[in-house]
Amino acid sequence: MAALKQLSLLFGVYLLAVWLADRLPFPFPASVLGMLLLLLLLFSGAVKPRHLEKGADLLLQNMMFLFVPAGVSIMDYYPLIRDKVPQLILIALLTLVVTLMVTALTVQGISALLERRKGTER
Repeated sequence: MAALKQLSLLFGVYLLAVWLADRLPFPFPASVLGMLLLLLLLFSGAVKPRHLEKGADLLLQNMMFLFVPAGVSIMDYYPLIRDKVPQLILIALLTLVVTLMVTALTVQGISALLERRKGTER
């Protein structure tokens, strides 16, 4: 039952973001706006991380099902992208490498900050 309440909260924030994104005078992705709203709610203390843990874990455990419609819709547009497949693969590989590098550098930076913090606490 807790997971259902938490999923309702997550989807409620997303619906609010969709509503707000529709009313903005410029195009803005509702998913990004939803993450910003959720971040504000977490920072303000209006929502605690424990209020979202089970719902977020449920979504993460079933994430593969969320990508099925996108994968199937790509097949609908295959005739349009058939000539662009090599470029799309190259873009995917390049973004994979960049993502891995940025993730590694972020982990290194955070680890260094945590080590420095531990050194000053002693």
